[in-house]
Amino acid sequence: MSNLAQRLITAFVAIPVVFFLLWFCDYSRIGLMCFLAGVGAWEWAGMASKMYKGPDTRYLSFASSLALTLAWALSKGGYFGLPAVPYVVGMTFLVIFAIYIAVAYAKVEIDHLFPWLVMQLGAPLYIGLWGGMNVLMMGNGQGLEHCYAFILVMTSMWLCDTVAYFFGKFAAGKGPFGRHPFAPSISPKKTWEGSIAGSVATVAWVAYWIMCSSALSSFNVQFSWAVAIVIGLLLTVAGQVGDLLMSALKRWSGTKDSGNLFVGHGGVLDRCDSFYLAAPALYLVLDFLQKIV
Repeated sequence: MSNLAQRLITAFVAIPVVFFLLWFCDYSRIGLMCFLAGVGAWEWAGMASKMYKGPDTRYLSFASSLALTLAWALSKGGYFGLPAVPYVVGMTFLVIFAIYIAVAYAKVEIDHLFPWLVMQLGAPLYIGLWGGMNVLMMGNGQGLEHCYAFILVMTSMWLCDTVAYFFGKFAAGKGPFGRHPFAPSISPKKTWEGSIAGSVATVAWVAYWIMCSSALSSFNVQFSWAVAIVIGLLLTVAGQVGDLLMSALKRWSGTKDSGNLFVGHGGVLDRCDSFYLAAPALYLVLDFLQKIV
């Protein structure tokens, strides 16, 4: 079976499952986010361990990123019928930070201590502390309307990646289109043509959804077409930067796929790399727009 066929079959199975979990309730919604954060951090720790000698921190990374994602949910309040818990994110990270330092001092040789600590701590920092903010765009209760903002990010990243992949694979280098590598030292198969095609599709999709639906109505922001297009540009840039960051981590560590959770697609970091940067970026922009109205 070809890789493309495997990708399509996995997508047809995984997408309905994801939408069901987002629709069903608080527990399934937050559980999905915690699971993806934990597995993504597990994969990050595994790749980082290839480069510097030290203890296996995959379980610690899994638990740390899961805890930080859950902490963001608790800090917002409303989930599981609980009020907002103040300072829970900061306190959770301080505990995690202390544990990582203790492990580094006890188990890592001095020659590898600082690079090991930076790269291993990068998993909960990037995926849990930063990427975990995506739960702030979700609400409590049953129904997809409680997570429209996250669904907008998710569908935008899927669209950008899909259009860039197919355009770069089948159109770039043919007819009027050239084939110019986008980041040859990081991801040789990516092209400027594919990136631009994916960006145009993403901006059009985001602008249309913002202006023609209630996707972001819960944020109490007055949108114009100009603002919607800027948000589309933000998402496509953030998503592709996040994609390149994970590609750089894999190339640096000599890893082809971050994992094998999704047949034909690789691991969580292969599929969700763009979400961890794009979703928090969208939340911060929307929060900023609310405060300046």
